[in-house]
Amino acid sequence: MSRHKAITDRILEQLRCAPECELEELVYSCPEFTWHETLLELVRLNRTGEVKLKSNGRGIYHIRLCSSGQHDYHTPREVGRDPTRAKRRP
Repeated sequence: MSRHKAITDRILEQLRCAPECELEELVYSCPEFTWHETLLELVRLNRTGEVKLKSNGRGIYHIRLCSSGQHDYHTPREVGRDPTRAKRRP
């Protein structure tokens, strides 16, 4: 099993046991991986919608396991298109 797959499985396993936790708590529950490896994988999982990372604004991050369709941070969009701008008329 690749190290990448191993860390993904470990994080998701931990979150299935405790669907909401703090970043620090999750990092300490995965001692076989570095803090940096764990954080990078959490960021990737956040982008893919598998987990949700949320800051309380004071340096504490909460992590929540998402069920499909629950994640609202990133929605697919066309590359190079700014969805906030209205269509220009010729």
